[in-house]
Amino acid sequence: MAISSVAGPTENLKAPALGLRCPECATERLAGRNYCGACGNMLRPRCERRQVTVLFVDVSGFTAMSERLDSEQVSEIMQRTFDVVLDAVHEHGGTVNQFLGDGVMALFGDTPGEHHACRALRTALAVQERLETVRYQMRWSYGLAFRVRMGINTGPVVIGTIGAALRTDYTAMGHTVATALGLLQVAEPGQIVLTDHTRAAAADRYDLVEVGAMPLTDSLETVVVYEVTGERTEYADDASLVAA
Repeated sequence: MAISSVAGPTENLKAPALGLRCPECATERLAGRNYCGACGNMLRPRCERRQVTVLFVDVSGFTAMSERLDSEQVSEIMQRTFDVVLDAVHEHGGTVNQFLGDGVMALFGDTPGEHHACRALRTALAVQERLETVRYQMRWSYGLAFRVRMGINTGPVVIGTIGAALRTDYTAMGHTVATALGLLQVAEPGQIVLTDHTRAAAADRYDLVEVGAMPLTDSLETVVVYEVTGERTEYADDASLVAA
């Protein structure tokens, strides 16, 4: 999975170059201003630092699937997968930040709400369970194994709008995002893996198995990785993690 909007250290974040015309009222000669003097529209993107949990969902073997099936079949399978992920994320108070071709990036904690690490973990388990139907049908209809891998990390990010006047995205940037994405490189198909930061924030509500300390691709960092295998029975009926 590739993601174009994962940025490096947040101190290098710069506002994009501005045009000379307000996109709302077309007033000209606005270069260098934060707001349009005519209509008050905000011209510079506003970013803020937040503590969130980032979830990446990646379809394992997407290339092999694309080679074996025609484009319409692949599109249908991916649409069903995205629908499952989207429903689960929204159900637990998260936000789908990006669709990435063969996967999804979601954020928990970018909007007001508690226990974002727990919400992300419950979402991942829900996605895993609900995609069993797709996995069965893929094997039955096409003889292909269908698995997703998921990576979860908790920490500070910079959330805001990036881009220029003709193309902008609302996204999260920083080391926390890059680490969550890097977990996909160590996760086995079918696994949900997370960092020690997420484990600590989840308040022992989940059954975890330590996978070990692993280096992340394109990073000098080694992180302790855990696999989540389920939610503990005493918390399974807790409705507080479901969005109102």
